[in-house]
Amino acid sequence: MAVNKEHKKEWFSKARIDYFSPFVTLWLACNSWYNFHYAGTNGDRKHIDQLKTDVSKQNILYTKFNNIFLGAPSKEQTSLFSNLELLHYSLSRAEIKPSKLIKPLMFSLALIDFNNRSTDIGYKDLIINNAKTKAGKLKANVNGVDLGDIVISNDALLVFAGIIETIYQVRCMLVHGELEPTDENHEVVKYCYLILYDLMCEFCS
Repeated sequence: MAVNKEHKKEWFSKARIDYFSPFVTLWLACNSWYNFHYAGTNGDRKHIDQLKTDVSKQNILYTKFNNIFLGAPSKEQTSLFSNLELLHYSLSRAEIKPSKLIKPLMFSLALIDFNNRSTDIGYKDLIINNAKTKAGKLKANVNGVDLGDIVISNDALLVFAGIIETIYQVRCMLVHGELEPTDENHEVVKYCYLILYDLMCEFCS
């Protein structure tokens, strides 16, 4: 039977992955894990704060992040670096500002210390500006990690804390109905999902 109309646009629009729901489901897996492994701590806020500062092997998320972030080049590292860079750009475009914070979610304004969220000292700039030579190489005096277009701090725990807090804040806004379902916000959720999924997939599967 001859087809007299193509339907590529209709089918293509249905092929677009909606990351909002999978992100919430993925967070439930993360929530279940840290509730179990930090059983002596009560409440999500305390769990997140502990997760951001625990460098023991019990913190599987940080161990995995640190090994990939500062480890030898690998497919996992390429994926992480790409997703971090894309999260940085998507946050810059979306300009998401949780109601409880004084600054929007950005790598240059990463919330590290939630207890000091109402003052500048609670935030750190993860981006290192003017970090490369004209040839595109890291300058000798720069202690950073080259993600491609941007360079960020090589302090794995600092970066991890900023990423986890960002992901958690996005989760809170989404679950509590604060996050508009715009294309820009969807991109943020997408890269939060991909980063968290890659960190969790090994010990959850």
